[in-house]
Amino acid sequence: MVSDIASRRMFLAGYILVPGSHFAGMWRHPYSETDYCDPDLFKDTAVTLERGGFDLAFIPESLSVTTGLNDDYETFLKRGAVGAIRHDPSQLVSLMASVTQSLGFTVTLSTTFMEPYHLARTLSTLDHFSRGRISWNVVTSAGPSNGHNFGHFPKLTSPESYDRAEETLEICRSLWQSWDQDAMVADKAAGIYADTDKVRPIDHDGDLFKLRGPLSLPAGPAGEPILMSVGVSPRGRDFSAKWVDVIFAIQADADGMSELRADVRRRAAELGRDPEKLFLLTAVQPVIGETEAIARARADYLDELIHTDVAVAFLSGMLGLDATGFCPETPIEDVLKRANGPSAQKAAVDGGAAFPWLERIRQEDADHDWTLGEIAIRMARSTSTPRLVGTPEQVADQLESYFLAGACDGFVITPTHFPGSFDEFSRSVVPILRERGHVAEAASGPLSLRQRLGLQT
Repeated sequence: MVSDIASRRMFLAGYILVPGSHFAGMWRHPYSETDYCDPDLFKDTAVTLERGGFDLAFIPESLSVTTGLNDDYETFLKRGAVGAIRHDPSQLVSLMASVTQSLGFTVTLSTTFMEPYHLARTLSTLDHFSRGRISWNVVTSAGPSNGHNFGHFPKLTSPESYDRAEETLEICRSLWQSWDQDAMVADKAAGIYADTDKVRPIDHDGDLFKLRGPLSLPAGPAGEPILMSVGVSPRGRDFSAKWVDVIFAIQADADGMSELRADVRRRAAELGRDPEKLFLLTAVQPVIGETEAIARARADYLDELIHTDVAVAFLSGMLGLDATGFCPETPIEDVLKRANGPSAQKAAVDGGAAFPWLERIRQEDADHDWTLGEIAIRMARSTSTPRLVGTPEQVADQLESYFLAGACDGFVITPTHFPGSFDEFSRSVVPILRERGHVAEAASGPLSLRQRLGLQT
């Protein structure tokens, strides 16, 4: 049983990924907008999230067009799936922050393909301009497609990419601390802008980087942004335990969420950190209806919006197995035999949850001869994250069940239509969660992200 459950608050984030999100057919929904280069669309989305009581807008990242196995990007781009349009996350966050005052933002930036100084300065600028509402989702950009536009960079193994991430964070933290909080004096009479005794170089000379510092601007309002990560491997869990405040999880069920949350918290405690101040937000996909029958009909309709070819291409990437040459009617068992063959490749970054999810789906009806097409559609409809189908009360019940069991500390809401899913959820489910004491009232004034999460230093 989770201790002091009454003191916990459920956190909510909106997942901003277009034209397809965890639901591959999102842009085809009749309620979805389709001009994802319209700045007003994202400003309106930010206002909707803030008004609706969300704590965060979560901006994921990939450094190439979405690409499957065998360098196939045409299928994903043609079908508009899984983030086929990717804006610069820092620019998108800056736009959305300009029209809000209490909504937090997660900007995803790569430690593999960006330099530490650039990262530290970009994040400090965003933290200043948002008045302390920024978190950094630290990613190592796993998967070969991220390197397609950085062919001059050396290819890193997974351990090497984490080594680079560790040193990058050490440098960023040193740069953020290179100005004392009272270093900027702006004394016009004395002609002194900054007290240089309180601004110092960092003189970092490490295994991978060498730089002097200091940073070219003071650190943000809280000193440094909130840190997030998504790693599920043993090294990824160690990284989260050492560095981050929030874990973003893609897990198929409560058992997976609970195990990840408990394990990273245990590792954090062993490092001397307070495990109660390390939160896990898990992705879920609500499908809401005025009645349960309407909700289920809507869920069935959503499946019809997914093209089988992109579903199979996506499943292939998640499992690390090229299934694109198979007929969709092929039994999944025949396809999986390829997993141990010479064509098997490394699964996608989210694939840590894919195989347990696949086994659970097969066990739902062990006597059914599941086909490749059936399994692929199941994956493409929510990327193995829980799909919560029902009335607002039933969806709230399911969220409450995860939360009260200690499986997570909040949820990343992934839309089925953009951006309308967020308004629908805010108007139908959030009031119920608020009435039950899980979600705070919408902020009436400026609020930093540390204040929202209760992580003030």
